[in-house]
Amino acid sequence: MLTRILAFPFVVLALVFLYLTWEVTESYSVYIVGPVVALALIYVFSPQIDWWWYSRYPPKLDQRVQLLFQKQHSFYQSLSLEEKKRFRDRVALYLVAVEFQPQAMQMVPEDIKAILASCAVQLTLNREDFLLSKFENVVVYPHPFPSPQFPKQFHASEIFAEDGVLLFSAQHLTKGFMKPQHYYHIGLHEYAKVFLLHYPDLQWPTFEASIWEDLEKISRFSHEALLKYINLDKIDPLPVSITHFFVFPTQFREVLPEVYARYTQIFGWEPV
Repeated sequence: MLTRILAFPFVVLALVFLYLTWEVTESYSVYIVGPVVALALIYVFSPQIDWWWYSRYPPKLDQRVQLLFQKQHSFYQSLSLEEKKRFRDRVALYLVAVEFQPQAMQMVPEDIKAILASCAVQLTLNREDFLLSKFENVVVYPHPFPSPQFPKQFHASEIFAEDGVLLFSAQHLTKGFMKPQHYYHIGLHEYAKVFLLHYPDLQWPTFEASIWEDLEKISRFSHEALLKYINLDKIDPLPVSITHFFVFPTQFREVLPEVYARYTQIFGWEPV
């Protein structure tokens, strides 16, 4: 981190003047103040300083994660070389900016973190603000879980907007990422909900109840099947439609051409 580099000479100066104060004369004590003040300022502004540095020099994404994207991420595969680099850089920055919290396991695996980061970046790749900064905490369970919002239902995912938290079952997340044609992609689904909260004024389509028939034509996932898979009593068709737009773009364009055209404008992406 840049702040550690900046802090190092001031730490040395403070120690030198402390030694001189102790061993030579107390008159050197006044010189300790400057380095201490500088260290305090560096500490207070360390998030901004480090983010400034990372934004200009993003950390390199792990080779295993890059390989995962190359083999399994259809959205990433559709991008140009320049867009792929921006995607990787933003995933790396997202991993720095967001706190991942394991539950019922010791740590969140790096591939799970990368999959979650890729969901956020996929939705925001063509926007300046790509972090969806109202949600800076991601909680990951190995399996479906209960929560304060749904204490009696072991479910696959949710967001808790009041605290800016996303919650996921790693089991369901991995299946949706690896085989999105067969398992619903809960990562895209929850980040679509977060995206909607960040950008509520983008002239989103409004749907009638019959939209579920169209969404099933696109994906073959029925309304009932999605409710059962996530295991919640209600599900909003809007984030489902966004998820299907990315996972089933060809079918989406055939069934809902007007919505497809709108989403290509919002997300700045159309499959090649």
